[in-house]
Amino acid sequence: MRAPFRVAVIGLGNVGGALARRLVDDADRITMAAGRPIALEGIAVAHPEGRRAPAPLLLAAQLLAQRQLDAIVEVMGGLEPASTYISTALQAGRQVITANKQLVAAQGPPLACLGPLRFEASVASAIPIIETLADTLAADRIGSIMGILNGTTNSILAAMAGGASYADALADARRRGLAEADPSADVDAHDPAAKLAILAMLAFRRRIDPSQIVRVGIRDVGADQIENGRRRGFVIKLIAAATTDDGGSIQADVRPRLVPADAPMARVHGAMNAIAVDAEYAGSLLFEGPGAGPDAAASAVLADLIRAAKDVPASAGSLLATLADAPPATVFPLGPTAQYPAAS
Repeated sequence: MRAPFRVAVIGLGNVGGALARRLVDDADRITMAAGRPIALEGIAVAHPEGRRAPAPLLLAAQLLAQRQLDAIVEVMGGLEPASTYISTALQAGRQVITANKQLVAAQGPPLACLGPLRFEASVASAIPIIETLADTLAADRIGSIMGILNGTTNSILAAMAGGASYADALADARRRGLAEADPSADVDAHDPAAKLAILAMLAFRRRIDPSQIVRVGIRDVGADQIENGRRRGFVIKLIAAATTDDGGSIQADVRPRLVPADAPMARVHGAMNAIAVDAEYAGSLLFEGPGAGPDAAASAVLADLIRAAKDVPASAGSLLATLADAPPATVFPLGPTAQYPAAS
């Protein structure tokens, strides 16, 4: 058997903890999948004193200085210092696996130029969409991509459809760990816009600045709109969508839309995510699964780790690297008259 693939994790929050447990508890199964052991060499946290973990706890600088490492997993989130840590690891010749959608959306192309960057967990957690777009559908022509990319808002809208107020639905999402104390990234659509930017870059082979994607969140969705939509046979969902045409024009936005109650997207409940891809040759594809939660995200991170240990090329990272020197595409909003009409 090949020598162990030595990894370290930056961040020991919910996802980092779930990943560390999988690496220890499922070590035999992971070894079989990867064709070699994946050894957890250390975990970086800001304050390691007094904390317990299934591997040595270190400061990030100490972890990054370890020369025996083959890969770094970044699950701390945020732009900095995550960007610096990832750059340092890639420049040192290590592979990097990240779940950081904001960072990949904003800085993915230049970072991917530095070395193998893998980010399956950055969009829709357990749904295997990133490498599917970059590898499986690489020779196809994708005309549109659309989805429910935020489980928090999907749960809130479902609760409101059941009669809860926005405030009560948000409070319940917080109690269940779906919403942060500051929910603005979710309810103001920043989170799904970043994810849509990543998907659009992979689908259309164009560089996308996530700040250019129009975002309309769910704060202003009211009971009257929900009831009016229900009477007309619609369900309100926060839809992230992007399309392109033969001329290369790109239209994209994130906004609440009226989805027919009998459409597959209308039946995506709770914290689930769904992504619909319209490809010229593969046809219409629908991916659905858990889009949030530590175990789902850790599953996607682990898939990238196994690919790295098996020396499978980082197809999505390589694709982003080709976009590094390109100017961001001009992105026009889809507006209210897309496949599903705007809710307001």
